[in-house]
Amino acid sequence: MLAAAALSNLGDGIRLVALPLLAATLTRDPALVGGLTACAYLPWVLFGLPIGALVDRGRPEVFMAVANVGRAVLLGLLTVALLADAGSMVALYVVAFLLGVGEAAYDNAAQSLVPKIVPDGRLEAANSGLVTAERVGQDLVGPAVGGMLFAAAMTVPFGLNAVTLALAAALLAGIRTARPATPPRDAVIRDAVVRNAVVRDALEGMRWLVRPHLVRTVVLLGCVLNFMTLAWESTLVLLAVGPMRLSDGGFGVMLAAGAVGGVAGAVVTPALVRRFDRRWLQVASLALCAVVDLLLAAFPTPVMGALAWGGTGAGFAVWNVLSVTLRQREVPPELLGRVNSASRTLSMAAAPLGALAGGALAAGAGLRAPLWIAGVTLAVLAGAFALSVRSA
Repeated sequence: MLAAAALSNLGDGIRLVALPLLAATLTRDPALVGGLTACAYLPWVLFGLPIGALVDRGRPEVFMAVANVGRAVLLGLLTVALLADAGSMVALYVVAFLLGVGEAAYDNAAQSLVPKIVPDGRLEAANSGLVTAERVGQDLVGPAVGGMLFAAAMTVPFGLNAVTLALAAALLAGIRTARPATPPRDAVIRDAVVRNAVVRDALEGMRWLVRPHLVRTVVLLGCVLNFMTLAWESTLVLLAVGPMRLSDGGFGVMLAAGAVGGVAGAVVTPALVRRFDRRWLQVASLALCAVVDLLLAAFPTPVMGALAWGGTGAGFAVWNVLSVTLRQREVPPELLGRVNSASRTLSMAAAPLGALAGGALAAGAGLRAPLWIAGVTLAVLAGAFALSVRSA
């Protein structure tokens, strides 16, 4: 599973840089560029809950493999379209949306697969390994490679991403978990049962999540963190190729340099958990994100861009490892896929809203405005969470 995750995330990291760079060749409108990011996250809002219910009724490794194959085919078609000089913002919006559907299926299933194949005492280490693979692929190696490949030929990054996803799907073939109980055999009855059960199960996961408990608090905090971060990350490419005067390759290198922080955050989380309280570590994650946002707002240079990207990556890595592990421990096993999906749906709903708000704010008040708002908001949020942890 770890090897498949590493390949998937490497391809995603390549695309993470190449897709906004491609958009920047078509338009310099911050609102349109922010809309591209919003399209990538919108599928979580529309399909997150039913995907979680379906994952609980099937084998998560199958969902992961199918999602990777589907994304590989889509990226292959995008590569062909670019070779035919048929690229447009509308096409990019469609591609981003469909890739988001695949990512929603893959990520939800991956979080549900871990506790099925890893003992409870190893959950932090396992999640840390997966987040490390994500940070190395998406933030460290992938962006540097993606920026350089895009500078050489804009079609190559997307073709390579298709290959990595196909290979990752092949690696998942060696994993087999128990098949859940099947509904009645009669086709008509079965279809009705499944259809009604999916709706009921999806709502059940959301109902569990909205009850007062620590899981709900952490999920809601994560939603605000996602909103504020995507508000500035969605237009970072315009800040980089504009005021920072970076080349396409330079943009990828800046993100790769900053990714060291995200990798470090994922690697050291198990050691930090052994020495510090988990909730205080999450307070520190929010505070770190706030500080680097404000620094980049004040000093928009490539060095600060790398620092902000790395600091945000480190904060997200620690936050995500602890948040996912909390759910895996606190949520009843039979509800885990649905609660994971409900959690991700709320978090991912915040992402496109943040991207759209950030794009509109940058268009009206300047490219640094989203950074100022994000930094101040996250600083207040970290203080409020610290007070609640202290009083608990």
